[in-house]
Amino acid sequence: MNPFLLVAIKLLIGFFAMVIIINLSGKGNLAPSSASDQIVNYVLGGIIGGVIYNNNVKILDFIAILCIWCILVLALKWVKKHNVKAKQLIDVKALTTYK
Repeated sequence: MNPFLLVAIKLLIGFFAMVIIINLSGKGNLAPSSASDQIVNYVLGGIIGGVIYNNNVKILDFIAILCIWCILVLALKWVKKHNVKAKQLIDVKALTTYK
């Protein structure tokens, strides 16, 4: 397959994966509202960016990786919603405030 076509297909799959993850997680955009949201964005960008230029990663493998990441993100969101202690641990606030 043409390498440019392969990159384009992977880029489109990554774009649609971002849209799906945003919609399933209930967010309206990629702007982080917590530290865990920022990490989710970084990792998703790393997955997409690392895979689209690597010709050794097949499209089905890429889709599987994105599905696993989506499941992890949704599980984290569910845990944070249903367990206050987990939310406090995951989205820890700064210990000190500066005046």
